[in-house]
Amino acid sequence: MRILLTLSLVGSLSLSALYAESGVLDIQWPKPNTKTLKPAIPYPDALKKGIENTKLPVYIPSAYAYDKQMIVVAEENFYTINFILDGAMLVITGDKTYQESVPVDNAEFKAIMKASPAVEFILAEGIMSANFNRHGVNYSLSVMCDNPKEDARCTQNDFLKKIYNSLIMVGGRP
Repeated sequence: MRILLTLSLVGSLSLSALYAESGVLDIQWPKPNTKTLKPAIPYPDALKKGIENTKLPVYIPSAYAYDKQMIVVAEENFYTINFILDGAMLVITGDKTYQESVPVDNAEFKAIMKASPAVEFILAEGIMSANFNRHGVNYSLSVMCDNPKEDARCTQNDFLKKIYNSLIMVGGRP
């Protein structure tokens, strides 16, 4: 599964403005923080082995860093980590690939674009998500609830705000 950066075409922007390209985003690596990269207690093997070849900063919430039940799927330019919660699942993804680009000098494109917030919380189809870009990487946090209409984790963004504010870098390599 890959999360793809997509654009919504609004109004009369012609499809000819899109160039089908794909590639890897450049990463602006943060300054090394040895406390973050080398924990006092080793991370679970599923995390260490799962992300050892990932070429982007890997973030997870500090409260779940030692969860031995986490499910890690990672490639060189992408990762997803799932945490099984009581009545819900938390999914964290990082992806440095892109699918399409639009020439920024296109007048129609400039007319529909606006600055993105640092983090955007979205509720869609019973899933609460937070999307953000850090170091040139696209990240997403999603919580899927067994009972999405009743569970506050899927109806309000408070839970994901706490998760977002507790993210720590646990690995990745340039």
